[in-house]
Amino acid sequence: MKPDPPMRMTELERALEPFEKKLQAQERFRRRLGVKEVDQPTYERYIVGPIERFDSRRNIFAVMKPENPIGAEFREEFERRRHADAYSRPLPYAEVDPEDRPAQALNEAVWRLCREYHPASLPVKPLEGRFAFDGPDAAARMSRLIKKVAMWLGADLVRITEVDQRWVYADREVPHKYAIVCAVSHNRAMNRTAPSHVSGLGVADTYSRLKCITTQLADFICQMGYDAAYRETLGSNPDIIMVPMAIDAGIGEFARTGRVLSPEFGLNMRLKAVTTDLPLAVDKPISFGTHEFCMACENCAKFCPPRAVPFGEPTETPDSIFHNPGYRKWYVRPDRCLMFWAANRKKWITCGGRCIAVCPWNQPMNPFHNSVRWMAIHSSAPVKKALVWADNKFYPPKKLRGEYED
Repeated sequence: MKPDPPMRMTELERALEPFEKKLQAQERFRRRLGVKEVDQPTYERYIVGPIERFDSRRNIFAVMKPENPIGAEFREEFERRRHADAYSRPLPYAEVDPEDRPAQALNEAVWRLCREYHPASLPVKPLEGRFAFDGPDAAARMSRLIKKVAMWLGADLVRITEVDQRWVYADREVPHKYAIVCAVSHNRAMNRTAPSHVSGLGVADTYSRLKCITTQLADFICQMGYDAAYRETLGSNPDIIMVPMAIDAGIGEFARTGRVLSPEFGLNMRLKAVTTDLPLAVDKPISFGTHEFCMACENCAKFCPPRAVPFGEPTETPDSIFHNPGYRKWYVRPDRCLMFWAANRKKWITCGGRCIAVCPWNQPMNPFHNSVRWMAIHSSAPVKKALVWADNKFYPPKKLRGEYED
């Protein structure tokens, strides 16, 4: 019996051909850099004990909620030192320097979408209306379609993994098998001003765009007849821990800042995910020497004003309630970070990614900087240190000039 012929390319697939070429270009770029796909995520090197699912009430943003029984001491300290009970409440307009008022005003406008837009997914189409590709490559073809749609919606990078329940908050449920992880990069010019109202605006822009991308992507999947949901990762009510989920998907590797560093964008991106029961082919994690580069660099620790990012080797003992034990890694102090956010509300209401702004990996993707990326992956520790020195020389980090004293 002859097998059925493969399904013809749909009209939507034909319309998305430019994004197929973009996907292929991303894959070639990673191969040229020497990025390797691996069977196990490289964060496995950090696991030294049993992994317990994390209680979302210990998320730094959730800790700031007055009704949360966890973190009362920190809330009292925050109010005493910052004379405020919220971490990102702007000053009255008249108290902000005139030159900073437009950026603060635009911040409020752009953040509104991210903070107030929490839609439920569209209803799932009934089984008789479900769309599916046929043939042995059906899952791979569907994954390709999902990636191209997400990129058309505005994502810069899209990868897929199975949901690891260890990275779902202990008090949340995610019943789906797959996670589609989307990344959007910051505007570099805005991010380099961190900390400022302008850098905060860059963060608001990426998160707002990600919310639109992932809610529309979830609706698209539901309308094809499968269950899907946008997953909140921001603020006081998150569903999943985004960093290890993105590492599983092959977005990048774990960096000293506690964030994901990708070959394309460094730290200069934000992440969100859609989970679904739509059958998909998953991507592999990647390895390109991020740990070794972070050991040679330390820019994020050196230029972090509240010293929230640690120097030196990873450690096994978390020094705050904001982490679970069981890892040997760089434990970032989000309480110090949040305290800094409110240190000078005339100039900023969120750091806007100071640790991101000073990462040498964040340079534009062009032939010169791509050659430097290749060297950063393949060179020895002394050469890596020299590359960091040169980056700081030619792209010096912004100086705070006494704006932060604590």
